[in-house]
Amino acid sequence: MPIAALAAFVLSLFLAVPALAADPTPLKVGYIPVGDCLQYYVAEEEGYFAAEGLAVAGAAMKGGAVIAPAVEGGELAIGWSNTVSIILAHAKGFDFAFLAPGAEGVAGANDVHALLVPADSPLTSVAGLAGKTVAINTLGNINEAAMRALAQKAGIAPDAIRLVEVPFPDMAGAMAKGSVQAALTLEPFVTDAVSRGAAKVLDPSPHAAFGSPYLIGGWFAKKAWIKDHPAQATAFARAVAKAAAFIDANPEKARQILSQRTKLAPELAAKIVLPRFPQRLDPKALSGVIDVSARFGLLAKPFPAAEILDAPAQ
Repeated sequence: MPIAALAAFVLSLFLAVPALAADPTPLKVGYIPVGDCLQYYVAEEEGYFAAEGLAVAGAAMKGGAVIAPAVEGGELAIGWSNTVSIILAHAKGFDFAFLAPGAEGVAGANDVHALLVPADSPLTSVAGLAGKTVAINTLGNINEAAMRALAQKAGIAPDAIRLVEVPFPDMAGAMAKGSVQAALTLEPFVTDAVSRGAAKVLDPSPHAAFGSPYLIGGWFAKKAWIKDHPAQATAFARAVAKAAAFIDANPEKARQILSQRTKLAPELAAKIVLPRFPQRLDPKALSGVIDVSARFGLLAKPFPAAEILDAPAQ
């Protein structure tokens, strides 16, 4: 075979071999193992992260107040946080911004939080908590702001209620032992404690002061990281948006995924209230949380919600 023909034949063999797919990009993500982070479970289960070229390694953590330092220190690229933790971090000069929405609370439809007291408690109103101790998952977060707003609404000083940190799974036990007299918790712990007869609801909408809808929390990163890793940020935002659309279209399947991934009993997963999972960030859903945080001294002054939003184009 002539040399030119042989060369052409060999070249054709190389061209016929399909290009190897690029290796997925590793991405460390911090989340809270509760229903508010259902997008994460769905995106993994349905392959949305993988489809976007991401190899996500998740870390289950206690709350935004502990996830934020891990993002700041570079241990995580992206984390889930309640809005107040990011609002307070921004006020202190941290370079955080939400790149994708997480969970929204909607009055009367998606109230995932509740203020509980023991089933045999004599308390009948928030005013009765003056001088008492209430459990929240972490201080300096959305639940501290909510408790201060509830206290003022009840006619008592915002600091009249002592707040202590207790992880969500341990709150019912803390109430049973008497170490706290109430707990501001969320699903599935609300439905679980009430259905077992361990607790009753003192206030079914403890976050009402933030407005409706309001952003409970979302997915955030450092602005510098988003700027330096636009492809990864965009891919992650697309994946969780796909997950949000899946949850909306397939609520029963989404609850099954929640049950499987959190070891939640299927009958409990079927009953709990879930938040709304929007596909786009809405500044209005964040503004009320910023205003309440400023009103009750967690924040020196309010600022435009746009300062902590950095959603990549999808």
